[in-house]
Amino acid sequence: MEVNIMIIGLQIVAILFSLSMVYFAALNYKRGELNGVEIAGWMVIWLFTIIVVIFPELLRTFAKTFLFARVFDMMVVGAFILVILMASSAYMRTKRNEKKLEDLVRKLSLKKK
Repeated sequence: MEVNIMIIGLQIVAILFSLSMVYFAALNYKRGELNGVEIAGWMVIWLFTIIVVIFPELLRTFAKTFLFARVFDMMVVGAFILVILMASSAYMRTKRNEKKLEDLVRKLSLKKK
């Protein structure tokens, strides 16, 4: 009984956290700090989190389908994939910005001469 109450408490905390992150994502979108694709991605992530927290059995079924021994193992693999995607995306954006900055500096230095 006590463990069940603790799990429900953790679910409530996770849902409240996810809802607050949805709010902050929407707020950043309204400020123009996120574009349409980014807000859609964040909404999918946080709504998926809420669904998984409410129905944890879905994740167990999904883990068994892909032959993971435990749900945690599947989550770790998913986290690695997410981190690799985010790191490569950040790297590509940084490279693109470096190229733009270099082109701008060259144009400005040629103008001054």
